[in-house]
Amino acid sequence: MRHALILCCALLVTASAAAQLGGPAPAAKPKGTPSATPAAESDKPEMPSVQTVVDAFVNATGGEAAYQSLAGLERHYTWTIGEDAGLMQVKAEPGGAFTLDMTMNGSDWHEAQGSNGTKTWLEAATGICYRAPDLVGVQLRMEHDPTAWLHLEKYVRISTVSSEVQVLDRPHWRVILVPHAGRTWYAYFDVETGLLGRFEFTRPGESGRLITVERKYADWKPSGSIVLPHSIEEQSIAGTVAMTLTEGHEQAFPPDTFAMTECAIAAFERPIEKPTPPELSELPKEGSYHTKLIEMIGPDLVDMQGKQIPSAILSDNPDVLLYFTAKWCGPCRIFTPKLVDFYNEYAGKRDFLVIVVSSDRAKSELTQYLKDYKMPFPAVPYERRDTSGIKKKYGARGIPNLVWLDGEDEVVKGSYEKGSYVGPQTVLSAFKRHMGL
Repeated sequence: MRHALILCCALLVTASAAAQLGGPAPAAKPKGTPSATPAAESDKPEMPSVQTVVDAFVNATGGEAAYQSLAGLERHYTWTIGEDAGLMQVKAEPGGAFTLDMTMNGSDWHEAQGSNGTKTWLEAATGICYRAPDLVGVQLRMEHDPTAWLHLEKYVRISTVSSEVQVLDRPHWRVILVPHAGRTWYAYFDVETGLLGRFEFTRPGESGRLITVERKYADWKPSGSIVLPHSIEEQSIAGTVAMTLTEGHEQAFPPDTFAMTECAIAAFERPIEKPTPPELSELPKEGSYHTKLIEMIGPDLVDMQGKQIPSAILSDNPDVLLYFTAKWCGPCRIFTPKLVDFYNEYAGKRDFLVIVVSSDRAKSELTQYLKDYKMPFPAVPYERRDTSGIKKKYGARGIPNLVWLDGEDEVVKGSYEKGSYVGPQTVLSAFKRHMGL
């Protein structure tokens, strides 16, 4: 466990069934208009842009001018995990260069990380350094870059505000961030204060499998001209790590502070066949899922506000649920809230997406349907719902129809089995078991 600490404890520095449903409704020409459609909440604020959320965060933690003038940060933390405890020191400057040292009380155990802003390395307790793969390197540089949120485009290729969710009984904007390397990250910003409340991502574990990590931030207080979280709790299968900031101050560092050490240089000089420790050597490929589905959809999806979301976000999520539905469909109105609740509870903890494929009779009906039920997932653009070929390939005969696709866009399970309708709840239950939920 101790050897894995350096991978899971790095601090994020922020500037940083048919019976139940009454059977499927036919997908062709409905009769009548539903009378039980819930009304939209007129006082519910529309989702802001990512830039608006980031601006609010920066303003709440000191303002852009304070960050632009920041030469560097040095911070000291105490940390505990189970019965183990120790100290951590972080030095970082804008651009992603950093050093991190961890020690354990009553032991000579020591691990470290470092980056010169381009190359990132990990130093194990044995004293041997390993180059950090892209999956880890980009993420670590963002975690430690004091001005990361001012230059978000440097670290992520896609970002969007997907929904408003409750975190610790407070409303937060849920921001999806797709990095240049690795799987999707999720950041949650307090709607009222602008402060970051939670950050979720995946990272390699000791077995070589990706593990989900969740960090919670509290006790935001000034440290110099900016505001930092003085209490951080990180949860993963490795355990719960509690970190407390004991000292934080702005500082300009000497030029050689972030230079590669001899140990780091040796790591990058070793043959590429064994560039990483065993727990990092076998990782699943990222960024190549759902190539067929993305091609069918086209360049963009659309959310409830009509905002375009790049369909490329599908490429980093191995599992996708296609939801064939419509506003006029009574059984759909029963199942939709269940799917929304499921997504809001688990989407930040597992890698999957839900995509709406509409059978509504007008674009405006699709938009209102998404709003009325507060669907936090995007939809295939109305004008592409038929021409894309998605309905023909995956849609079967009626709705509601939930179809689970794997990363190669093959159907794992659908609401129709051997010509019989089993309903979307059957698919959702199977998907929950798959996800270990």
